[in-house]
Amino acid sequence: MKISIPRETLDKIMKDFGVSEEKATRLYLSAFDDAESYFWDSIEEKMADEGISSVKKSNIQLYTPREVKAFLDKYIIGQEEYKKRIAIASAFHFSMIKIMRSKDHGLRRFRKKNTLIAGPSGSGKTYCIEVLGDLIDVPTLIVDATDYTEAGYVGKSADDMIRELIDMAPGATKKEQAQYINKNGAIVFIDELDKKAREGSGGHDISREGFQRAILKLIERKQVSIENPMSPSAQIQDMMDKQKGKGNRLDNVLSTENILFILGGSFQRGSDPLENIIKKRISRGPGSTDEDGNLVIGGFTLPDERKDESFKNLYPFAEEADYIKFGIIPELVGRTPIRSYVNHLSKNDLMRIMNDTEDSLLRQYQLEFESFGIDLQFTDDAIEFVAEKAERQKTGARALIGVWEDILTDFQYELPGSEHKSLLINREVCDTPKDYLLKILSRNAFDDYIKKFQGEMGIEIFFSPEAKVFAENYAKSEKLQLSDALSVLLAGASAINYIGHQGRFEITLEVLENPKYFDDLYMNWHKERFSKVD
Repeated sequence: MKISIPRETLDKIMKDFGVSEEKATRLYLSAFDDAESYFWDSIEEKMADEGISSVKKSNIQLYTPREVKAFLDKYIIGQEEYKKRIAIASAFHFSMIKIMRSKDHGLRRFRKKNTLIAGPSGSGKTYCIEVLGDLIDVPTLIVDATDYTEAGYVGKSADDMIRELIDMAPGATKKEQAQYINKNGAIVFIDELDKKAREGSGGHDISREGFQRAILKLIERKQVSIENPMSPSAQIQDMMDKQKGKGNRLDNVLSTENILFILGGSFQRGSDPLENIIKKRISRGPGSTDEDGNLVIGGFTLPDERKDESFKNLYPFAEEADYIKFGIIPELVGRTPIRSYVNHLSKNDLMRIMNDTEDSLLRQYQLEFESFGIDLQFTDDAIEFVAEKAERQKTGARALIGVWEDILTDFQYELPGSEHKSLLINREVCDTPKDYLLKILSRNAFDDYIKKFQGEMGIEIFFSPEAKVFAENYAKSEKLQLSDALSVLLAGASAINYIGHQGRFEITLEVLENPKYFDDLYMNWHKERFSKVD
């Protein structure tokens, strides 16, 4: 595209600013680019105001806090306080971005509702932000704090986090993507912040306090280069821009002004988890002193029935001082004025997660089987069984997938392509999934084990009648599936392969009754082998 510069304009720049014609030309071209960008932004806004659809339209839809929470309720069970706080923070954040684009508010910047969230893993902290990003439809980056370090050290820096966010925005170039975020805002959720907490009063820690201070700069509004300034391509581009009079232009950077930051973590560690810090503080009575020697004027006293309080959630009582004592720097705690928590998930919560959410895990499994023409159904007692088992694992909702996979794995492998077009998972199936599968496939655990062993070892084994009876009785007494009982009883059977056995091998009653049978078999073979060498 050719640009004609009016002679009188060029002369005026030279006269008013006392610069050469070459410098005046560069200044004009740079200003022309900026003006053109502003022009198209203004056109887009006016189109939106008049209700005219445009391919380039990028204004996001605003929602009230109630509307945001109603959407979160469809996917996240419980966690009412957390959803409410997140709904308020996001709704007001993006509404203020729109207000700040107008010229008549008289504000230079607005107070952001950056949020600090604490609670056990698997309770919905991260998933809630994923769902929020889907609703608001802005670039939403979810990162693990342990993947980053302080700038200047090996590893990804906090600024790299922002460059990853830019890659998620719409636009043909990084400049367009950055402009989109500068205009519409974005969300960054930094999980596992507790892993970057200071421990003790030691010196500078590049992976902890240094990272926290790097995040603090981002939260406090920082101009981040859209390209890694240390990369060769960025250095070449910077040199070219300076030659064209475009060095240090604002369209080469992204301001973190309009990014909502949410920081989260379980705040657990072996030495002194956050809940212990909270418990020590609120259990002190008036007139006592804290660990720093300060007089306690008043305190929150836990109920008298404190014999077993493992079910209690102390995160709601966390104060700024507790986070600071845990190891979060005071400045960072102060820049996250909204603080909330998530609760431990109970068995009832886990059952509701499976039954009541729009993206129910059970429905997902049903769709998987349905894709192979199999109708999968679950009984209430099966769902309760899985919830109980997942609750014991203490890893929240993510434990549900592991429990269901243990139950369904063999069905997922065997049933697609078979003649079986329906499957009902009840409590009995949950207890003995492998044995039930073999039953409906008209197979038995012994034949299945024989086939698997031959596939792995290349050796054919067979069971004596007495061995089969023993294995069946063992399975009943130990409350195991017969398939699992055979794996336990024959845990050392690979010794048959190592000694180079030829031909069929009989599993007799003697083999199963003696836990050291295969150890002895291997040792005898080993001694005999070396005695021949001598």
